[in-house]
Amino acid sequence: MIEKIQKNLMENGYVKVNNVISREILAKVKKLMNKKLISVLKKKNKNPKSKLNDNFYECKKIVSQHEIQVFLAKHLIEKGVYTEILNQKKIKEILINLLGPDLEYVTNSELAINSKAESDEYYVKKYHQEFWSGAGIASLLFWVPFYLKPGMGTVEVIKKSHTWGHIPHSNREPIELPENYLSEKVNIKEGSLVFFTPLTLHITVPNKLKEIRVAAPITVRNFYYPKIGNEDLWEFKKLNFSFFSHFRKILGNPQFSAFRTFNQKRKSIFLKEKIKKKY
Repeated sequence: MIEKIQKNLMENGYVKVNNVISREILAKVKKLMNKKLISVLKKKNKNPKSKLNDNFYECKKIVSQHEIQVFLAKHLIEKGVYTEILNQKKIKEILINLLGPDLEYVTNSELAINSKAESDEYYVKKYHQEFWSGAGIASLLFWVPFYLKPGMGTVEVIKKSHTWGHIPHSNREPIELPENYLSEKVNIKEGSLVFFTPLTLHITVPNKLKEIRVAAPITVRNFYYPKIGNEDLWEFKKLNFSFFSHFRKILGNPQFSAFRTFNQKRKSIFLKEKIKKKY
């Protein structure tokens, strides 16, 4: 499977991966989002509804959609949901094979929520590369749907556009595109995801249903790779460590001080950590 994924990513600049997130995690995500919206409404002395969709629209009456997307993402990250998703067996295997074992992901991000009535270009984006927004060339961008029904749409991707390099752009869209190119409206369901390179051109597919579509854009990188673009301004959470990184933590400092822990009386907290069998 990994060889096929590597080949598709290299050839087309994106890969769909089906059935990699459990129903239990998705149910937990929806419950956490709804509870957070209810909490916000109660703090504003508003009467919450029972459904996620209704509570989103109630919240939107008192705070901006951007704020909702930010505080929901922050809440899910704090509850460990992103870590749990990226640690799913198939996803973790893909990440380690493509990026290496020393992994981190962006935490100062926001959800992507789309409704039928929303046409603002901030939420319904034109063709763009994440490279324009500061993503480093060595990162991978994941689009993970949390609430997705048939007819809600996903994202559309231009095949092989990652091989075109940094596309000239103005006002957050390409100045020009080749005359002949192939694109695909990604067809995935809840529990699946799509990921692509920072140079892959993609666009928001409008949601045609009344209910909101909710997805999480997640940027993952190897923390030993140099940070380029604006990644030095972003916040990251460590996801996985190689043996070498665990060893560095045990040694305690970059000078590898001689006998630093030799004959120590206290127990090392790092030796208690479960080192993963696969790197």
